[in-house]
Amino acid sequence: MKLTIKEPATDTELELNAEPEDYNGEQGWRIVSPDKDSFVVVQKEGEWHVMDESDVNPELIKAIGEALRPVATYSGRSSVD
Repeated sequence: MKLTIKEPATDTELELNAEPEDYNGEQGWRIVSPDKDSFVVVQKEGEWHVMDESDVNPELIKAIGEALRPVATYSGRSSVD
């Protein structure tokens, strides 16, 4: 899936690919940049965490999480009032 986000440091548009990936039994997304660098993000308790890199801008992860929100929020559970 293609994601278009605003790069937080420069405010320019950035196109990324997001590919679903199992990360140690958790649903994650492999985020691939145009220069083919990649990392995996997993949502835990509503926050996105980078699992396999240590030097990723937290604001970039927040922007990626916002772009993933429509696909990542389905949990299979329904709420009934």
